[in-house]
Amino acid sequence: MIRINSITLLSVILFLFSTLAGAAQDLIPTTRVSKGKLIAPELNEVSGIIASDANPGSFWMHNDSGDKARIFLVDSSANLLQIVNLEGIIAIDMEEIGKFKRDGKNYLVLGDIGDNRGLRKDIRLYILEEPVREQSGKKEILIKSSQIQTIILHHDGKARDAEAFFIDPLDNRFYLISKREFKSIVYSADIFQEVEKHTLKPVITLPFTFVTAADISPAGDAILIKNLTNIYYWSRPFNESIQHSLSKPYKRLAYQQEPQGEAITFDQFGKTFFTVSERPFGLDSYLYQYNFSKPKN
Repeated sequence: MIRINSITLLSVILFLFSTLAGAAQDLIPTTRVSKGKLIAPELNEVSGIIASDANPGSFWMHNDSGDKARIFLVDSSANLLQIVNLEGIIAIDMEEIGKFKRDGKNYLVLGDIGDNRGLRKDIRLYILEEPVREQSGKKEILIKSSQIQTIILHHDGKARDAEAFFIDPLDNRFYLISKREFKSIVYSADIFQEVEKHTLKPVITLPFTFVTAADISPAGDAILIKNLTNIYYWSRPFNESIQHSLSKPYKRLAYQQEPQGEAITFDQFGKTFFTVSERPFGLDSYLYQYNFSKPKN
């Protein structure tokens, strides 16, 4: 999350550096379509989005700091379908949502990973089986605390602010991307290893900064990483490591800037992608779909 009164000269310099880094690469054309305006008052500061597998054609969204521990099911026209509250969870700074499959079931991962001042001793992920929308018309449902798994992570060294992660569908390994370094760093952890606390290990440094969102395609063959001004794309050949893929030159996808766009997701099939923005100063927010021809690295 960005507060205008907290943007420092350093932040501006990092932002400009990121813009220049993107401009140095070939731009892949895209076609943007507005799917609908977010009108539900609950969706006032959307910071994360992921395409739903259990509810085809819908999306899970969440707000960032200041909201309760809850997620929202939204249809492809940006209409709020259902609110899912998470029992027993204290939300600090929810910044990203991801997903994975295990034993034939769909799971969501809600990331309480924001740390603007770099002071948190640990960050947390909350894992739950993806809910299927109740057709009774009930607006809100509750997921019991017994149905939510908490994963605790920390950095081996200085704490890092982050707003982006994804889970590799090939091996379910977790990748988190820092935000505020001069160049963003990708960290990784095996979050399904049975330990009390997981240590995030650096994997690779990216040639840009201020990352606010990321996603990987359902087949694991493409990666998207986004900051406020650019969307970066990597193709990933079968069985290539994430580190190797991200070490290659990226492609930049044409992106029309949103008021405060901090969320991105591939569609359920990995063919297109969607973005959505927060609502700074009461500005309107829309669900946008981007169509493009997949480039090859």
